Amino acid sequence: MLWYKAWLETRTRFLTCLATLTIFCAVFVHHALSIMNENPVLTRRETDYYFLLFVTQEYIVILWILGVVLLGMGGLVREKAIGTSLLTLSLPVSRTHLMGVRVGMGVLQAIALGLAPWLTIYLVSSLGRMPVLVAQDGFYLLLLVGGGLVYFGMAVLVSSLVEGEYTAPALAYGLVFLGAILGDAWLRQFNLWRLVTGDYYLDRKTYLLSGHFPWLGIVASLSVAGLMLMASVRVIQRREF
Repeated sequence: MLWYKAWLETRTRFLTCLATLTIFCAVFVHHALSIMNENPVLTRRETDYYFLLFVTQEYIVILWILGVVLLGMGGLVREKAIGTSLLTLSLPVSRTHLMGVRVGMGVLQAIALGLAPWLTIYLVSSLGRMPVLVAQDGFYLLLLVGGGLVYFGMAVLVSSLVEGEYTAPALAYGLVFLGAILGDAWLRQFNLWRLVTGDYYLDRKTYLLSGHFPWLGIVASLSVAGLMLMASVRVIQRREF
């Protein structure tokens, strides 16, 4: 029942984000391939295709972050603001269980939001008779989901600390924007944005992602996300409703 409740609370946001990402990727890649098909030079056409994947990933990252931050909103603090938290707290389950279901549903939806656009790109590219390198698509997908879950963890933490229908999302998006600016200005080597877009691993001549997969960076990002989610649970456990 709790999983179904979590689905009902997030399905509109999730389906809207899913449709937006899927339609954008289908239209953007199809249009780009149509232009590239007019180029008779095969080697250049392949290079353009790999550059297209990188550009598409940058757009996907923007839309995906917007989506997962929205999915991280809600929960008991929002219910308190609208006066429905007592009903949820009356259920015969702990607050930790409630948070676990909420986080679990959000993580599954975040993974789906990352998988759907790259499946769309694969299908559109195949129909456009462009050789698809599954390893490249998979590299981008793992960077997006593995590195980007930090944004979901941050959104859940903000929504556990801040009340208000618009205050929490505004603060979360502000932190995303601020983090991108500060990271690029002073912590460029550890910039999360450049990690999830694949900018650190892009060969500027072939536009292929190269080198070893950054497992250390992904593990570090997932660890930070996990710590934020644990902090969120602790905040909810101690909060008065």
